[in-house]
Amino acid sequence: MTGLTNRLRYLRSREALAAVVLPAVIIWKWWSGGGEVAWAMRIAALSLLVYILVQGTLYWHLKLRAVTGEAALPAWFYQLFRGFKWSNFIAMAGMLVVLGYRSFSETDMQWSIGLLLGAVLEQINYYHYQLMYDTRAAFDHLRRHGRLRKAALGIDIARAGARTLR
Repeated sequence: MTGLTNRLRYLRSREALAAVVLPAVIIWKWWSGGGEVAWAMRIAALSLLVYILVQGTLYWHLKLRAVTGEAALPAWFYQLFRGFKWSNFIAMAGMLVVLGYRSFSETDMQWSIGLLLGAVLEQINYYHYQLMYDTRAAFDHLRRHGRLRKAALGIDIARAGARTLR
């Protein structure tokens, strides 16, 4: 159990750190780079990525509390994370529409598309399939089964939904 709780603490802390440090570093890079910046578009793309990282932070925090016996996943878990999942999709679609209809500089497009791609990958990693394979056990599972593992959050949403619908 200690290994699992340490892993969950690590995941929670890593996501929280990324949600703070990543935007700080990126905005500093934009600010110090000089030149014209389509701030609204870049900030929108960055905000979506950070929004999803914060969802991951909250999930790992709640999961840690559930695993340690401190508190079960709350009754509102299913509704909240199902709402997050769909709001992410809507925001991604909206960003694609804006990127398709507005003209931005090549640099602004590259930053915005890159950040949007990061958000899409985080969405997949949290809600659909685990994309991060950073432990021997994770690689062994991938090699043994020949496919990506279902995302822990996606599994917990499905379980909570099944309980809610009963």
